[in-house]
Amino acid sequence: MVIFRKNLIIFFFFIMVNMFSQQNSLQLYKIENGLPSNQIIDITQDQIGYLWVTTDKGVVKFDGNDFVLINKQKATSVLSKNNTIFLGTNNGLIIKKTDNEQFLETKKVNKIYTYKNNIYVATVQGIYKNNKDYLKPLRLNTQIDFSIVTDIIFLNDSFYVATNKGLWILNDLDNPIKVKKIINDNIVCLTKFQKKIIVATKNNGLQIVDNNIVKKQISTLKNISSIEKIKNDIWIASYDNGIEVLSLPSFTFKHKINKYNAIATNKIIKVYNDIENTVWLATNKGLYSLKNTQKQKNNNSKIFFENLVVNHQNVDSLLYSKKKVKFTPSENNILFKFKSINLIYPKNILYRYKINDNFSSWSTKNEVQFANLKAGKYNFKIQSSVNGKKSDIKSFSFIIDQVFYKKIEFILALIGLFFVIGYFILDSYIKSIHQKNKAKVEKLQSENHLLSLEQKALQLQMNPHFIFNVLNSIKALGNSGKTEELNSTISSFSKLLRNILNNSRLEEISLHSEINSLKNYIELEQKMSSKIFNYDITTSLNSIDPEEILIPSMLIQPFIENSIKHGFKALKKGKITVSFEVKNKFLECTVIDDGIGINQSKKQKENTAHQSVALKIAKERIENISSLNSFKINEILENKIVKGTKIWFKIPLKTDY
Repeated sequence: MVIFRKNLIIFFFFIMVNMFSQQNSLQLYKIENGLPSNQIIDITQDQIGYLWVTTDKGVVKFDGNDFVLINKQKATSVLSKNNTIFLGTNNGLIIKKTDNEQFLETKKVNKIYTYKNNIYVATVQGIYKNNKDYLKPLRLNTQIDFSIVTDIIFLNDSFYVATNKGLWILNDLDNPIKVKKIINDNIVCLTKFQKKIIVATKNNGLQIVDNNIVKKQISTLKNISSIEKIKNDIWIASYDNGIEVLSLPSFTFKHKINKYNAIATNKIIKVYNDIENTVWLATNKGLYSLKNTQKQKNNNSKIFFENLVVNHQNVDSLLYSKKKVKFTPSENNILFKFKSINLIYPKNILYRYKINDNFSSWSTKNEVQFANLKAGKYNFKIQSSVNGKKSDIKSFSFIIDQVFYKKIEFILALIGLFFVIGYFILDSYIKSIHQKNKAKVEKLQSENHLLSLEQKALQLQMNPHFIFNVLNSIKALGNSGKTEELNSTISSFSKLLRNILNNSRLEEISLHSEINSLKNYIELEQKMSSKIFNYDITTSLNSIDPEEILIPSMLIQPFIENSIKHGFKALKKGKITVSFEVKNKFLECTVIDDGIGINQSKKQKENTAHQSVALKIAKERIENISSLNSFKINEILENKIVKGTKIWFKIPLKTDY
């Protein structure tokens, strides 16, 4: 009877092993397949589908084909959250985002737990919370803070903390008010089932906690390393007894997995179930995968943007979550990396893409680069296919900005600037024309005024009384028979008239001609005038020939005429001195008479109602020749007695060479 029972047990054992083998495809990955070590410690899967495997010689990620070494450091635990991988080590926490890596020092990490975007780290000495740049130790309870924390779980508005000294329940991890110990044992790990907590102890099997009370104890393997709920089973792994699978909710024995029936070792560190329902076993002999051949239709056909490289620089992958991204004109070399993970059929994954236009053909290539993209809007789309099953299409919209000088705003601003500049240029040009016209008008007015003065001067130069007197004198000389004196007078008068007529056609004459005209005029005045006077004309020209110096014609005559007509009225005999001198590029002229003085002369003019304008016109002519001219009329005083009049002026020296 005893032999029959033993044989019956052996028979059922082999039947179960055979059934397990038929339903599962077993595969072993070792160093030969790309692992850095056969000592596997922990396993997790990220949102793309990569399997992250930690070993005692580094961390790798696995896409079903290749193991890629990510970090050479030994990691005791691993957690994937969003686009971030958290690696627990013997002395801290590694936070890895794409190519950026941060290390936060702490005690040896046993477990990394996430709750509402918070990261909690269970260590060999209490629990720490990630505060971006450091790990903050949480003060929960004296026993917890100095215990080895092995696991954390949240259920029914409470946190359950597993330690080597028992199981604790807390209302909060950051600021706990209620802290209670509900099991006093060495707790290895925790999992949830139907709002109950399954507690794995080191050597006392499983305990089922319901409403914070232990409702049931289950005998199972000793030296438990981890437990994992997979569908309606609970997988119990041990360090030296392989795996025992119990059916839920009865917790009845289903089958075992150990070195006697399926795998090469009894040391199982971790059991992990991926999104394709493939069970992975972390052992000291490598990484096992148990693919359920009856569930092969459950293909992962999701596709993800994996990386974005702009101008050969990695860009934050969070850009993919934005509706539209704008790149600068120079950021036009873009590399897209995308990925679908299927650990069952890694070689059957195909990809296609399109940018604005039609899809490309299917290929195994999971990256595409666009060089020198033109400015504009783009919509990049990707899709994958696993055994003919297509994923949803994912898209990424972006804009390559236009270079600034081609932007409509810049063009409009440039046009506006051109208009403004054109306006100022035109305004400046018009003002310049106005100023030039004004200058021309002023010059013409000045020239007209000067011509008018010259006309008046010419009219005044030949004083009608003077001509009348000359003609009467000629008549008297003729009647008296003084032929020689008559001829001399007529000759002098004719020379004077000829000089005046010749000079009237010229704006300027030589100083020599001016002096000769003055001599003729003065000598005629001496003959015709009832007043007796002498004259003297001197020059000091710095060795310049009078023929080479130019001067307006008959410029001096009005001053001499004024001296003769008005200065010598009360004198029996007078004298006129005329001098020309060159000084500092100016021609200075001085007319001195020893008459009654300019002021007395003016009084006599007022009394006689004589209005002489010759002096005024001559002064205006001098002032209009140049702005550098000077003109002065002063009385000559000796002991406060008037001894005559001095007229002085200077004009710029002008020569004909």
